[in-house]
Order: sequence, then C-alpha cells, then structure tokens
Amino acid sequence: MRVLLTCLISLSLAACGDTPTRYWETTANGAYSASLSPNGEFALVGSLEHGGSLWRLKDGERLFNWNHAAGEYSKLVATTFSTDSQFALTAESKRFVLWDVASGRAAGFWPAAGGVLAMALSDQGRYALIGQENYSALYVDTATGSILSTLSHSGDINTVAISANGLVGVTGSEDGIMKVWDLPAGKETFSYRLGDDVSAVAISGDASLVFASLYYGKGKIWEVKTGREVSSIGHNRTTITSARFSQDNRTLLTGFTARRVVLWNVSDGSTLQSWRAVAPLFWRPSGLVVNDVAFGPSPNQYLSVFSNGLVNQWQ
Repeated sequence: MRVLLTCLISLSLAACGDTPTRYWETTANGAYSASLSPNGEFALVGSLEHGGSLWRLKDGERLFNWNHAAGEYSKLVATTFSTDSQFALTAESKRFVLWDVASGRAAGFWPAAGGVLAMALSDQGRYALIGQENYSALYVDTATGSILSTLSHSGDINTVAISANGLVGVTGSEDGIMKVWDLPAGKETFSYRLGDDVSAVAISGDASLVFASLYYGKGKIWEVKTGREVSSIGHNRTTITSARFSQDNRTLLTGFTARRVVLWNVSDGSTLQSWRAVAPLFWRPSGLVVNDVAFGPSPNQYLSVFSNGLVNQWQ
C-alpha cells in the first residue's frame, strides 16, 4: 500500500487560513465524494482519478482501494461510514457495496437504481438510509438489500442521517423540509419547514437531538421527542454542508462552503471555535467545500475533509 506522508505547511500553501496541526492530501485533482469515520480514525474518498480508497489518519496510510469491479476505478457518487465506524458504504450508478473497515473486504452489495444523493449507515452496517433524486429515501436492510420502507418528500432528498440503532432517521429535501422518521414503521414523527433547500442534517448519538440547515441560511437544533427548538446555528447567507454532534451532545461541529469549519454550543447556538482551512495555491480556495467533519480520537481534536480530498486536523 502506498503511504501518504503527512504534509508540512510550506510556501506551496495559500497565506490565508488557520494553520492546521496536520493535513493530508488523499487525491491530486478532487473527489466525487469524501467521508470521515465518526471515531475520527479513517477517511473514505471517491477520487476523480483512482476510485475509492480508505485512509488511516493517524499515519496517513492508504489501507485499501475500494472499487466496485476488478480493473476499474469506480465513480463513487456517495460514501459514508456506519455510526460505530466499523463498516462503510459506497455507491455508484450501478450498485451499492458494504465494506468491512477492519478487513477491507466487501460485506454485501445490492443494485442501485441511480440518482443517489446521500447515505447514512447504522451500527454494524445493519441498516442504510439512502436519499435519492426521485423525491424518496429508502430504508434498507443491508444483509439482504431489501427495502423496508420508502420515505417521501416533494423534492430531491439532499441529505440524510440515521441513529446508531437504525430506528430513527432524518431526511432533508430541496422542498425545504426536514423530517424525522420512525424508520421501521415508515412514519414521519416530526417535521419542520426551513423555507428553502435543506443543505445538511445530523442526529445525535442517543437520537435525542436533530439538526438541519438551509442553503444560504441558518440551521436549527430540535429535541426529537418534543419537537422543541433548542437553538439556532449559523448565519444568514452562509451554507452549512456537513454537521456532527459530539458524544456528550454539548457541541455541534459544522463544515461550510468556502473552507470554513465552526464548533457551536448546542444549548445556546454560540460560536466556540472557528477555522478557515489552508489550501494549495493551485486550487481555487473559494471553491473548496467541507464534505464531512468529525471529532478526533483525542480531546479537543477536530477533523474535516474537503471536496478536493484534503483532510485537515485542528487541535
């Protein structure tokens, strides 16, 4: 396996930005998709040039090449990790593949109908929630590929999240509505109209809190059981593209367009920390979008992966 050396900040980097403690380049010319494991130990990148690959972040080693057929570089339009970081799911136009992170082996696959926009995976990779272009999301038993329920919106489903036990799901659509679902029953339990396209959703580890945000607008946090609004997150005319709750539910880590990563206080929506990532000079900085964020394995450690496959870590 090729080892990716941890890069040093040098003259090849843009002068503006908050210097990360470490950063890694996982691909040279961008990615179709990129995800971080919830435990902050791995990155999964669907490269424009070399298909899928799993990276271990503590030493920057590329562990496995994950493509859907031998001899090809798959165009992975969506990637995600299970909530316990033990499995990963990749999607291209023809099929989904479930992967075992420890062994790198495929653990299951089923055909795709196309139009996949977002995915989420529960503990042990048991259940998947898949957002599609056809105004529906699929709740899938990954062991069999069976569709257990179909969840509807009146627009494309841009973003999804699933609880660790696979029983609660969140969907966000271009119809401007965030919905919380009882997945086994296929029933909507709570919804909120944000007003325009929903850009990102997240659910806390204990499924007690959900978050949803708006393209070019603020996001909100709610209690799942009561529907009570807890706080407002973000600013007008900015777009949150990814979000993750901390394990203790006290903070929310978010990624934005234009390289920004912000840590928020869940209870009152105040900003705790903010970073703006460095970028190589040959890459248009304003074009970098934060595809995913994660809390690192060490205290006060934060990670982000960008649309060019660049991973940043801050301490």
